Amino acid sequence: MLGFVGHRGRRAVRGVAIAAACVATAAVYAQAPLTLYVSATDASGKPVTDLKAEEITMTENGNAGKVTAAEKFSLPVKLTIGIDNGPDSGRALSVFRTGLTDLVNTLPTDVEVTLITMAPQPRMVVKPTTNRDEILKGITRFAPEEQSARFTDTMVEWAQRLDKDNKEKKLNYSPFLMIVSTTAAEASSYQIPDIEKAMKNIVLFGGRLFVAMTTTKVADANAADDLNNGRQALIAIPLVKETRGKYEALAQMNRVQTLLPEWGKLIAALHVKQTNQYKLSITRPAGATGGLNNLDMRFNRPGPPLNGSVSGDGRYLQ
Repeated sequence: MLGFVGHRGRRAVRGVAIAAACVATAAVYAQAPLTLYVSATDASGKPVTDLKAEEITMTENGNAGKVTAAEKFSLPVKLTIGIDNGPDSGRALSVFRTGLTDLVNTLPTDVEVTLITMAPQPRMVVKPTTNRDEILKGITRFAPEEQSARFTDTMVEWAQRLDKDNKEKKLNYSPFLMIVSTTAAEASSYQIPDIEKAMKNIVLFGGRLFVAMTTTKVADANAADDLNNGRQALIAIPLVKETRGKYEALAQMNRVQTLLPEWGKLIAALHVKQTNQYKLSITRPAGATGGLNNLDMRFNRPGPPLNGSVSGDGRYLQ
């Protein structure tokens, strides 16, 4: 288990997020020097922006290694939002707009947002921007369409954009896709191989999928079942699990209004953490080979204890 400990022996981070970092970078651990990423905060939660290599100590199996360099590193979040504006969305859109507005208002002003409507096909209502006025106006500028929303197409085409950015060496960000959808039957122009490829690429490129699934069939006995067993759910739920994202089945449509800003706060915290972190170069103890074993890292800066999070690729779960 990879751990991170604050100075004076105070443990700051340990557990699920660190275990995930180990898995994500297992191949890297055999290399020398190693590369890890750390985000540090002071007692008030404010990011530490002047961390030095000599202020971090590390041991593996109780044997001392060394942090040889600590370089500032930024991996900002870029958020794409997909909205179901299909024929059954009329009752939902006002709820969606309220939730989206509150979500956007929770985000730091440097988070880039793209807004996409999913009917009659995925279409950018707001192109990638950090301009809050444009984003908030875009939230009000779409209406229900007569044709079905394209949930799967939205996901596939987002994955294609990630692949394009990766090939052009522009994937220097942490991609998030948030879809707000109803359980209404969707249309799709992609076949199973395209969908499988998209899902693999989203995981490969470090994407995270958040899905809020609601129903407009309040009086329908099958409405609750559709939330977790409809076509969209069957595609989304496994991918959400693989990307450590979020899936919420909302029997009460109004819950969208409070859920989206909650997710916004989570994304905002991750963005701040990932844009205020350090890339560490680490030399393992003499004779250490293979996967890291019982790695322990501590801050030794004088003064109040610091808290830290460790990642293998500059991405964090919380």
